[in-house]
Amino acid sequence: MITQGAVITVINAVIVSNITLNAEKYNAQIDEFLVKSTLIPNFNLTHVLATDILNYISENKVDLCLFWDKDIYLAGAIKAMGVRVFNNIAAIYRADDKALTALKLQEHNVEQPPFFVFPETFGANVFAYYEMYKKDLLALRFPLVIKHRYGSFGEQVFQAKNEEELKEIIEREGKNKLIAQSYITKEFGVDYRVNVVGDEVVAVIKRHNKDDFRSNINRGGKFFSVEKEELHQIAIAATKALSAHFAGVDIVLDQNDKPYVIEVNSNMRTVTINEKSATDVTLAILKYIAKK
Repeated sequence: MITQGAVITVINAVIVSNITLNAEKYNAQIDEFLVKSTLIPNFNLTHVLATDILNYISENKVDLCLFWDKDIYLAGAIKAMGVRVFNNIAAIYRADDKALTALKLQEHNVEQPPFFVFPETFGANVFAYYEMYKKDLLALRFPLVIKHRYGSFGEQVFQAKNEEELKEIIEREGKNKLIAQSYITKEFGVDYRVNVVGDEVVAVIKRHNKDDFRSNINRGGKFFSVEKEELHQIAIAATKALSAHFAGVDIVLDQNDKPYVIEVNSNMRTVTINEKSATDVTLAILKYIAKK
């Protein structure tokens, strides 16, 4: 398109979502990106389901893909067709597996709670082998948080205050891949979601659930925007450790206000955050990828 002698570049982008995610909260996130994308000049964003994306790219000019899925094979196939993928594929892979997240944070010396990754048992219940690894597991201090390595929205997350509760959780959940973390917190049910885009923190949200150690909003947690510049450095470091273009970094404080990263989210929800944040996180992500 040529206007008054100047060449205007139009960016054709797609946002890809998984075919199983049809709940209102997922659709709301996609709609949020589509609506906010209209605020960026010469930027066209189209929603395409995961099952249709490869055919769509073969038939249409696509410059970049906002990959709101976790299918690493599909993300790689899109990249192989010459389309730049956001978030970074490696970051999606590492953030989706909490053990890989912990490993990358450890490699980059980002502070996190002491953790233990349960051994691989190829589908067998790991509880059957408890005596073989309990020494290393119990070296962590109680209370412990036991998590499925793959999970979102605070689901598949459990707390053990003693060894009896710990064994009950492992026996019940032990056919899944698990990770344990020491539960470090200054305030029960409180954490901070620090939203990083590029090398910049764009929003910090304090989440608090007075009835549950899980602060997640979809579990009833209350939330509000705060100024916490002391969390910026560790959040940016965690984002870089996973090679992410953007991330929602979950951080807790210990009794001395020392921050620890407990999770890194590559596909963080921005709809709810924008209700409280002074910065539009959705628009910040879109502007970032448009510039790239």
